[in-house]
Amino acid sequence: GWDIKRVLGVVPVEEDGSAMFKIPANTPISLQPLDERGRAIQWMRSWLTGMPGEVVSCVGCHEDLNETPRPGITIASVNPPATISEPEGGVRSFTFELEVQPVLDRACVACHDGSLERNFTSGRIDYNVPRNLRFSKSYLDLHPYIHRQGPEAGMKVLYPYEYHASTSPLIQMLEKGHYGVELTEDEWKTLYAWIDLNAPYHGSFVIEPYAGFNRLDVIEWDQYSRRIELMNRYANGMGVDWKGEIEAYEEYLRSQPAPVPVMPDVPVFNFNKVNLEGFPFDGGTARSMVNSEGETEMVVEIAPGISLRFVRIPAGEFIMGSNTNPSDYSPEHIARVERSFWMGEMEITNEQFRTVFPDHDSRFHDQQWKDHVNEGYPANKPEQPVIRVSWEEAMEFCRQLSERTGLNFNLPTEKQWEWACRAGTDTPYWFGEYNVNFAPYDNMADLQLNKMAVSGVDPQPMGESNAWFKYFTWHPKDENVDDGNMLAVAPGEYKPNPWGLYDMHGNVAEWTRCSYLPYDGSSYGDNNKRVARGGSWIDHPKNSTSYFRKSYLPWQKVYNVGFRVMIDN
Repeated sequence: GWDIKRVLGVVPVEEDGSAMFKIPANTPISLQPLDERGRAIQWMRSWLTGMPGEVVSCVGCHEDLNETPRPGITIASVNPPATISEPEGGVRSFTFELEVQPVLDRACVACHDGSLERNFTSGRIDYNVPRNLRFSKSYLDLHPYIHRQGPEAGMKVLYPYEYHASTSPLIQMLEKGHYGVELTEDEWKTLYAWIDLNAPYHGSFVIEPYAGFNRLDVIEWDQYSRRIELMNRYANGMGVDWKGEIEAYEEYLRSQPAPVPVMPDVPVFNFNKVNLEGFPFDGGTARSMVNSEGETEMVVEIAPGISLRFVRIPAGEFIMGSNTNPSDYSPEHIARVERSFWMGEMEITNEQFRTVFPDHDSRFHDQQWKDHVNEGYPANKPEQPVIRVSWEEAMEFCRQLSERTGLNFNLPTEKQWEWACRAGTDTPYWFGEYNVNFAPYDNMADLQLNKMAVSGVDPQPMGESNAWFKYFTWHPKDENVDDGNMLAVAPGEYKPNPWGLYDMHGNVAEWTRCSYLPYDGSSYGDNNKRVARGGSWIDHPKNSTSYFRKSYLPWQKVYNVGFRVMIDN
């Protein structure tokens, strides 16, 4: 457990963004600015250390080194330094067993009691896990639902909200009201802190002999005692007793009421089954509808040698949403697309996006293990779909293309997107039900994701000789399907739907024009979030259906969200 973090507490930030506070000397300090719900807006991946009596100032880690900061008086600078507000129960290392497990014990284990394969369990040890891994089954089951950097990450400066809690499937699921589960404010903040600290498990250093993952020998390495010795020698008496702090917190917890499993009040829903004459319809009918509109394809040059291909999507009615369970995509209802439109055949690529934003960098897909020889797997190739693009940038891309061409470029509405994706079907995917083999049709989370768990300096999938590594396949997936690709690939590799659209369920999720409002598919209210549709190479198929919705802030650059464009007739 090299990723040990102690939560010292929180301090206020003034209206002008300034803060001043006292920190313990000779102690590595990392800072995380928090939003109004206690979620880290940005991660500091290094640290600062203050000597006794020293005043340490910071104007931003990544300002231009050749410029002098503009002098000025801040609100915090004219007030006494704030004192850190310690967490309830005292300063201690954040440990999964003492912080997150109690949340699971109260809110989750009444349903996830271990009776189903790979569900959460209140038990602390799974003896099928090799002993030298030292992780509980709860942790191994839960951590794949967290979006985080892993043990190591690239050198690139992160965007605000890049590893924000809102990008984790666990938080997305709970915010939608997962089968009536309700968390207290403290429980929400505990989960946020766990995510923001990079999902740690251990809270202290290993004392017992340790057999390295790929070693035949056993290392006698009592690093706990060695660290205590060095801190006492060089940290001017400011050393940390991790075990002592954890034991003190355990004593505090014993004085509190033990978590009692709560069976959630599962909402009872009686959605009416909606019927629509003429829907669903088959692929032949879908193609006939398009042919009756006249021209069916269009190519638009957006820069010398760079074009976008469009297919005509006809007007029509369909049943939008799903009654499978109460969620932000229910109840199903009849939706009418009033007139035909042109839909981008494929998702916008890096090359196409750079015709408007020449400096855009989609960077890398995270390589979530250690000892990297590079920053990850490429996401920035010209032919790959653009990612880490905000809704605002996608809309600006459309605006500038409209000016260049005289055509009315835009993002599709939710209603247009779902109608185009379904192509006449009423199943979760345009190509079938949940259990369908999606390998020929879309790039979603499948067996290929196991290759993301790599070891050593030459990333390779783990073989049978390291079978324990299956516990670190970091993402929920359908391991019964192999679609041939681990990451996002050039659009158009898989089969198109009957209207000629590629990658509607996978590869990357796609921004729509709509605000995140109650589900009617065409709202443009003042809600600050915007809706993304479809799944991606890293999304579980059940979260990639024609009706599944995700939402993010309009300026948020999300690691697996891109877009496609449409043209209004």
